[in-house]
Amino acid sequence: GERRRRMPVTLGYWDIRGLAAPMRMICHYGGLEFDEKLYSLEEAKGGPSHWFKDNKPDLLKQNPCITLPYIKDGEKVITLSNAVYFYLGRKAGMTGNSDKEKEQVEAILFMSFDLRNAAVALLYGPKDQYDAGAKTYLQPTTGGGKTAHTYLKLMNDCLKIYGTKYVGGDTLSIADCALFEMAEMHNAWAKAEGVDTYLDKPEFAELNKLVGTIKADPKLAPYFASEAYTKLPFNNTSAHFFKNE
Repeated sequence: GERRRRMPVTLGYWDIRGLAAPMRMICHYGGLEFDEKLYSLEEAKGGPSHWFKDNKPDLLKQNPCITLPYIKDGEKVITLSNAVYFYLGRKAGMTGNSDKEKEQVEAILFMSFDLRNAAVALLYGPKDQYDAGAKTYLQPTTGGGKTAHTYLKLMNDCLKIYGTKYVGGDTLSIADCALFEMAEMHNAWAKAEGVDTYLDKPEFAELNKLVGTIKADPKLAPYFASEAYTKLPFNNTSAHFFKNE
């Protein structure tokens, strides 16, 4: 029992930040030992077949929903990103303590995922749609709609009402990790597209403060010094924006 508990959790994902960035942050902050099984689109590193042909079939027998990301913890195979965040978060005590904290964590986590889905539709969609829609998606809009600006502003305003150091209170939660990655990715993407960035604007003051607090947290220093943060691209090379510069 004791030895098994200390066995590292294996994180499986593409060799990018993407949906695994929050997983890595949770493990670092929560003191969970982990190793990684990274898959790549580059043929030199095994290509997609390394996942689809060599690894997925066996995992499929253990979990019919299997997709990237997944985690293996002893005999367990957990998949789907929010399920993975909650699983790791429960182990690390990062899902909120009181009902109020849990409500804040869940709201921001799910809104971060809505934001990511809106981004992915453009990033991995047809190039002509991307060219026509990327700048509109990244900039303020008068018509509402599912734009990055709308989502980030909503979450900024939630943080203002919460009035807590982190999303769910005094310590980092799974929602902080998801929101942090979305804030950084969208900021870099806006910069790459030559439109206004978010984190330096007064209307995103709460979001900017949270990002700064997370970057300064000593428990996350090893993550921020790691190549998983500094070198891996935000998205896969098949996306219209992926560079982590």
